[in-house]
Amino acid sequence: MSRLVVMGTVDQQVRLTVADLRHRWPAREAAVTFHCATSGPRHHTFRGPLLREVIAAAGPGFDASGRRNRSRFLLQVTGEDGHGTVLSWAEIDEDFGNAPVLLATELDGRELDAQGSQLVVPTDRCGARYVSGIRRITLGTAR
Repeated sequence: MSRLVVMGTVDQQVRLTVADLRHRWPAREAAVTFHCATSGPRHHTFRGPLLREVIAAAGPGFDASGRRNRSRFLLQVTGEDGHGTVLSWAEIDEDFGNAPVLLATELDGRELDAQGSQLVVPTDRCGARYVSGIRRITLGTAR
């Protein structure tokens, strides 16, 4: 059973399975097309909760009423293969970019329990920030 941990500047670390993600938060669906440099366009449908809702459950360590303060936070997402990416909190915050970034529990109708959740950034043109088999999401501040 694949698990991920939400850690860093949070009130409490949270460990979650793909099944936890599927059952604790409402699922959103994203039909995406991203353009691979080597193989051309790829079309997929993902389902899963919004990243910001999952992070909210861990209790982000910032004053949610202060927009300026929230805009300093970053999320580092790391997969089991070591691939990772960074997003700003402002990208996913409803007051700023409001990007519908998902922690996918399904890919093209196939559940991802064995493989682990996948980061999905539907607003990206290429899939470089799609992290598979997420093991860790770390919330921290930009210096």
